[in-house]
Amino acid sequence: MEVEGNLLDTLSEGDRVCLFAAGRKRSVEAGEEVARQGSRGDCLFVVNEGELAVVRALPGEDEKLLATAKPGMLLGEIAVLDRGARSASLRATRRSELRESGLGAFEALTLYGGDIGWRILRAVTASVHERLAATRRIGAVRHAALSPGAQLQWSPPTPGAFAVLESLPAFDGLDGRDWTAMLPHTSICEVERGADLALAESAGAVIVLRGALSPWLEDGSGPELTMPAAGPGGFVEYATALGLPLEQLIAETRLWRARSPARLLRLDAALFEQQNPFAARLLYALSRSLATALRRTTGLAMHFRMAWVRGKA
Repeated sequence: MEVEGNLLDTLSEGDRVCLFAAGRKRSVEAGEEVARQGSRGDCLFVVNEGELAVVRALPGEDEKLLATAKPGMLLGEIAVLDRGARSASLRATRRSELRESGLGAFEALTLYGGDIGWRILRAVTASVHERLAATRRIGAVRHAALSPGAQLQWSPPTPGAFAVLESLPAFDGLDGRDWTAMLPHTSICEVERGADLALAESAGAVIVLRGALSPWLEDGSGPELTMPAAGPGGFVEYATALGLPLEQLIAETRLWRARSPARLLRLDAALFEQQNPFAARLLYALSRSLATALRRTTGLAMHFRMAWVRGKA
């Protein structure tokens, strides 16, 4: 199958020029390996011309073609964002031209590149979101509209309430002074163990500060086994912060259940807007959180697939 979505189509010509300028040109011949599964993810790629095969080898199985990347596709961003190993290899199927951007160049552009950097980072974050949403849609069946869930009581936080986030890698671009400055645009709530939550109408973004929430099946029968629970630092709602259309927001609403007493943080959508001084760093934290969730979701899906195959043997 082809990789879904085209990053370049979401950017203006000027933004594409800046994205290409942040990387170096790399030409590869047919059959040449661009990146190897299991290697450190220290750079990402945009296909400019040609075609790349995305392949993965699992223990005891032959290498399998996962997808085909066409011009405009962004590749390798998950490993860069979550600092993990590459989950697949990239190989040119014919002579191809790429733009290769190292982690430092990518962060310099997106975190300190002003309006252009913000737009590129938002497009990358939306791309990761779409991949995560596509993974969650596989085999999903929509039932009746979700119930609104528990009524949350949001209240102003106290200074120091966000200390746990300062210790998490995804938020290392923000310090105590930044969180203090954001206090007027934040609120927190306490959630009882076992509470069901549908957070789509929460303006902005919602992050777990304490405890854990599990994605729950819409019929209430149990957790979504291939979806990871969200613990401290995990984003459980961000649609309005990312500017997703209303119809998409409604279609992708999920039910969450508190697996333990939990504390949630809500960030106003204004903090993610282009002119806000914290927007780029918050978007970067969101993109890293989504990348980690996507890796864990993919890993769980692979685990259950391998267990199913062994059970059939």
